[in-house]
Amino acid sequence: MHGVARTAMKCFNVTGGLVTLLTLFAACDALATAPSPVPAPPDPGYTAYTEGSNVDAVTVPLGGAYLAGGGTDIDAGMVWLMIQGGARGANQYGDVVVLRTTGGDGYNRYLTDLGANSVTSIVIKSVAGANSAYVQNAIARAEAIFIAGGDQSTYVNLWTGTALVAAVNARIAQGYPIGGTSAGLAVLGDYVYAALNASSVSATVMANPYDASVTLQSALFNVPVLRNVLTDSHFKARDRMGRLMTFMARLQQDGLATPSLPLAIGVDEQSGVGVSMNKSAVVFGPGAGVFLLNATPSSVRLCLTGVPLTFTNIATQRVSTGQTFSLATFTGPATTSYTLSIHLGVLTSSTSSIY
Repeated sequence: MHGVARTAMKCFNVTGGLVTLLTLFAACDALATAPSPVPAPPDPGYTAYTEGSNVDAVTVPLGGAYLAGGGTDIDAGMVWLMIQGGARGANQYGDVVVLRTTGGDGYNRYLTDLGANSVTSIVIKSVAGANSAYVQNAIARAEAIFIAGGDQSTYVNLWTGTALVAAVNARIAQGYPIGGTSAGLAVLGDYVYAALNASSVSATVMANPYDASVTLQSALFNVPVLRNVLTDSHFKARDRMGRLMTFMARLQQDGLATPSLPLAIGVDEQSGVGVSMNKSAVVFGPGAGVFLLNATPSSVRLCLTGVPLTFTNIATQRVSTGQTFSLATFTGPATTSYTLSIHLGVLTSSTSSIY
């Protein structure tokens, strides 16, 4: 009995070994014939959305800059920007590139419906994206460049010194227009409020002009019609007069302004201004319009760390919808003129209103 049992066990073991070997051979064969996994393509650092014609438009540009204060986009202002890029016919314009660091294709259908030949919205996610050949080539064929709203600190951090900036500057130098809204407006001026730490609040920075939220720097882009100009958006809606005056005082105090008396433009929500190459400008939209600030030789400035700001005799003009002015002379025939002053952190007007 014992011998029979051992013999049966031996047969079982041999059979089990054969099954194991066959299983191993099958597994090895599967491994040998299975395709190697394909690595995912590297992230290019951008996402692009394109709508409209694949045929590159050819136009004769007029140049200039479009400054929008944020909120709902103004059709007339956006059409003005595309006209400055050159028209192909009635309500037919060139190719538009929209640059941003967040969002998606929200401008594509809107601008093609207004007459753009094509719209390419590019969401830049990294410095590598800003240096990509795709972004350079898209900008190089654009008849108009528009910088969307968002967070200007990401524009400064991701775009400074990149091929994107070089391509934009080259296109501007070739006579093509640029525009921006909200944060996109903030980076168009000769001086840039970079908002690297936090968004400055008027009362806070007038109480201390060296508050950490005040981060100012020289131009990101080279826009000749905005030479010596600092820009701000959402102006009356967010009560930004005090902070813009504080920025002007800091530019002077820190020796950043050249010449030493900087100019500033505050654009309200749902307002926009188109500045032509000869620096003539027109205001669009239902908002409170545009505010022009000019530090004068009679201005008195006390701008120190931790000390409430004093900055007096700032010549101010409000330009309403449909009105024109000259950026060359910083004056207009129908503007409302008054003087603003900050005394020890308190903002006052020569009239009954700041705005």
